[in-house]
Amino acid sequence: MKHAFLSRKMSEKSHFHSIGLLVIRSDNMEAAARFYSALGMLLEKHSHPPCGEHYSTVDDNCVFEICQRKPEQPPTTACFFGINVENVEVAVGTVLKSGGLVKRLPANSEWGRTAIITDLDGHSVMLIENAI
Repeated sequence: MKHAFLSRKMSEKSHFHSIGLLVIRSDNMEAAARFYSALGMLLEKHSHPPCGEHYSTVDDNCVFEICQRKPEQPPTTACFFGINVENVEVAVGTVLKSGGLVKRLPANSEWGRTAIITDLDGHSVMLIENAI
């Protein structure tokens, strides 16, 4: 099922093209990388500023990075984001086996079949099946 705003064409005056980077900070970067790898992300370790050593993956136009949170840095857990999965029920099972929590069980929505989970650091993540 498609949400109405997804069908909209951008104005010719728009400077926005797509989201290109999403960075989360983790108190345990290695555990976070294992968690997201279990969900199917192909993460590679990289090192460059500003994060230094981190994990990242690229999907279409978006780079997703997991950085080690430094004590002086605030957490990024206020950020809510979604990831596309092949099967939301299977993904929820993987989340539970990997130590995450389920905030909202799988259900049909205007974006397809979705669930909301919490990763090991407390980031809320929408799992989206049949996403556009």
